[in-house]
Amino acid sequence: MSETTIRANDNLVTVINVFEVEPGKQDELVALLGEGLDKFFRHRPGFVSAHILAAKDGGRVVNYAQWTGPDAVQATLADPVAQEYAQRAAGLGKPAPGMYSVVSVTAAD
Repeated sequence: MSETTIRANDNLVTVINVFEVEPGKQDELVALLGEGLDKFFRHRPGFVSAHILAAKDGGRVVNYAQWTGPDAVQATLADPVAQEYAQRAAGLGKPAPGMYSVVSVTAAD
């Protein structure tokens, strides 16, 4: 298993999608996002890494993905396979996606 490092000012594009989920749907959404990453997204040009986070209260799931640039993100989102995963995910939770740049990282000494 490889690990990724989050770095500031590395010219990557970070896509963060926060899903609001109904109680009992969190595990299903996490499984679907994991399936999509494993079968499709990680094989796309420009994909760097992704992390899926599940809120302790069961009400949210966060997909944090890094890409080499906005063009890679847009090309992937235009693919019908990505659109199918997006529709399936939206059926399990309300998505709120955004594209970001990492501007600061702080780590323990």
